[in-house]
Amino acid sequence: MLYQIGEIYNLELICFKEFTAFGKSTYTAVYRSHDGIEFVFVPGDTVTLGFDFKNKPLQDIFNDENLTELVYPFVEGYEEEIFSEDDVQTKISEALEDEEVLSNIETYFKHNFTQEDEFVIHPLLVQKEYSETCWSLIPDDMLTQNKEWQNMIKKAEEKGVSEVMVHNTICLYKTDDSNWCGKLYEETTFKKLLQDIKDNRYSLPTQREWEYLAGKGCRTIFPWGNNIDFSMNLKHMEWMDNDGDYTLEKENFFGLVIGDDPYCREIVYDEDEFSYKGGDGGRNICGGLGVVWGGYLPISPYFQDSEMVIGDNINGGYDFFRRVVRINDNMK
Repeated sequence: MLYQIGEIYNLELICFKEFTAFGKSTYTAVYRSHDGIEFVFVPGDTVTLGFDFKNKPLQDIFNDENLTELVYPFVEGYEEEIFSEDDVQTKISEALEDEEVLSNIETYFKHNFTQEDEFVIHPLLVQKEYSETCWSLIPDDMLTQNKEWQNMIKKAEEKGVSEVMVHNTICLYKTDDSNWCGKLYEETTFKKLLQDIKDNRYSLPTQREWEYLAGKGCRTIFPWGNNIDFSMNLKHMEWMDNDGDYTLEKENFFGLVIGDDPYCREIVYDEDEFSYKGGDGGRNICGGLGVVWGGYLPISPYFQDSEMVIGDNINGGYDFFRRVVRINDNMK
């Protein structure tokens, strides 16, 4: 059937492979489209999606380390560093017993996580890696012939930097083989992106489909559990010696590379409405809310920013998308 699917949807079957992550695995097929995009066959399922915090004490959900991170922003005066370490621990203990603090935390989770329910997710062909928006590659001959761009590259070389960017205009960068490439920025709208995707016979995933792709129906906040694992090499975390080999930016149990980066949110589409999954564009982390609140709660499959307002234009620095192909029930 997987061979047949490739023929029907004009995809080259590259290989069969088992993908494993967070104790879950899928044996499936990897394809390549005529335009060079890799897709993975994701089997359908009837799954429970969303996370229900009702009648669940926070102490039963989070471990002590994560609870400390959750209440830390509620410790009065913590930003002014006026407390000793012992004082801070005392304040944190007091906050964990403060009904108002706990209520505020519970309210946040209830309003910013999708509600638990059962869904039928149909089989999909899903783009293996997400694509950026608004940026398009500059052809090599155009790059070499443009004197202004070549001068920018020359100055970058002299300074010993490997990338130079003009906001929402151009990005010039050195590749691993020391060649220079470039991208041009072009403003676009959500509607135009969707039309371009449809014109190529693709779709955007729905919110609930994306939750399944990212979590496979996990009954926890994250695919690996309810807590941030501080031994992970996490992007944007200052205490780590980040070498670029980030724990979460690898193939998951479906063979998909989910960004799992609070700055990289993916566009999803439900019944004429666009929204984001997989990040908040860095809103919380830039607000100084710490590792749990700012960095990694927004990457939960079930996180949904209740205050996010979607305008007409896409933000090319933070908005990404993933193509899907919906498989017809009656293949011929």
